[in-house]
Amino acid sequence: MRCRTEAKLRIETANVHLDEVFARRHQPQQAGAYVSLTVSDTGMGMDAETLTHIFEPFFTTKEIGKGTGLGLSTVYGVFRQSGGYIWYIASWDMARRLKFTCL
Repeated sequence: MRCRTEAKLRIETANVHLDEVFARRHQPQQAGAYVSLTVSDTGMGMDAETLTHIFEPFFTTKEIGKGTGLGLSTVYGVFRQSGGYIWYIASWDMARRLKFTCL
């Protein structure tokens, strides 16, 4: 059973320039100028197993009838079809952050 906690949502934008080293580490991304959209929260976080499935269509952690699991897979598809990229950074510090960055 999950506990309800108060979470804070943070949305950031920035102009970024990605160099060749970064692009090689994050294939198929290419070096160049991008606009970055980052969304993070301080919610409960996700365990390592859940994180391996977050962009899969119809994957959900909700009980039956409470969600379709199309949210992040749809976001992933929109960004990839538009020539962009999306990835997450999971940080289990005091804030238990899950951060998505879209370029």
